[in-house]
Amino acid sequence: MPLAMLKPGETACIKKINGGRTAKGKLTDLGFVSGKTVKIHRSSGGPLIVGLGDNRVALGRGMAHKVIVETKGCEN
Repeated sequence: MPLAMLKPGETACIKKINGGRTAKGKLTDLGFVSGKTVKIHRSSGGPLIVGLGDNRVALGRGMAHKVIVETKGCEN
């Protein structure tokens, strides 16, 4: 499921990044890599506030739809 579908407080594991080279590069530079655990802090209106480790990142909904996550089976 896309990252944008998660609700605040939910945690998931990144499975893959969809999109072209530019989108994948930007997301990777922000820390969105396969196998990493993410947590949604805020998703109501505007960009999503996503926790990646000790950092929080604001991510637009279009980019959040490119990040495919799974809520089960995350090893981290």
